[in-house]
Amino acid sequence: MRTLILASVSLLIFAARLAPAAAQAPAPSVRASFPASVVGRDAAMNVVGNLPASCAGREVEVGLFIRDRGDPKVITPFEPSKTARTNAAVSTAGTFSVSFPLPRELPDGPTRVWPGVRGDCVDAPVVDDSLGVELAVLDPVRNPGRTSTVLLSSEALASVSNGPDRTSLGAFLGSVEVRADGERCTGVATDGVSAGSPPLALRLGEAGQPAACSRAGARLTFFSSRGQRLFVEMELIPGVTRLLDNFAAAPPGTGDPSPVGAAPNPPATGQLPGGESRGSTPLGIAGAGLVALAALLGALGFAVRHRA
Repeated sequence: MRTLILASVSLLIFAARLAPAAAQAPAPSVRASFPASVVGRDAAMNVVGNLPASCAGREVEVGLFIRDRGDPKVITPFEPSKTARTNAAVSTAGTFSVSFPLPRELPDGPTRVWPGVRGDCVDAPVVDDSLGVELAVLDPVRNPGRTSTVLLSSEALASVSNGPDRTSLGAFLGSVEVRADGERCTGVATDGVSAGSPPLALRLGEAGQPAACSRAGARLTFFSSRGQRLFVEMELIPGVTRLLDNFAAAPPGTGDPSPVGAAPNPPATGQLPGGESRGSTPLGIAGAGLVALAALLGALGFAVRHRA
């Protein structure tokens, strides 16, 4: 019994030492410093990350990736970024920060991408697991003066809900309205949209709209025909064309003007909630070990008391 107790105490001390070490080893992650970049205006985006210990002191290749809408775990390189890649030196602590060059143009228009890294020190690309980065486009031909455009993703609007009626998200929303600093700018009907149709357009800053609809930095919020506020917000940038591809409803209490019942199922946009866990962490393993050892010692103490 003495030998077993001593062995258990030794394991407990080992696990206690392991737990702080595990807490200091964050899960691999990659993030851009800003949620949106403008191609044609911004030359680069700043990308930072934490990588496994196997990457410490080595170089990795930083690039942009696309997540599949149907299965966000399916990741492919962003094709226009073939000529826009750079290497980053990983510190001995496993961190890196690099200025990543953006494509000079986006032939297919604005889109959403996820920064990530590849290298010999990782088994698979380590890719941003948050909402990614919106790539907007500086387009003064389409947006003269202080006007701007928000395109609505047809693919997302054509996605079907999980309910028994199999209603498309566009039909459920009915329309999408945009407001700048709380003032209505314009809206567009969203029912009848198919995945292959051109994106719908919200034009801001045109004649007859409030001044806020052309004011740089104005806060853009979006609403359905039922008055339900959407989760995504944007900052107005004159001269720029943007993409709205996430039509999930905002959580209750975030400023929606009136309760309107059930919110629509989020479309399959390939986006993940920020900070979502992707598996067990070393700290979780160490914590489980501590709990198991504590239970073992408690049982041993109970046995010793009864033998006495």
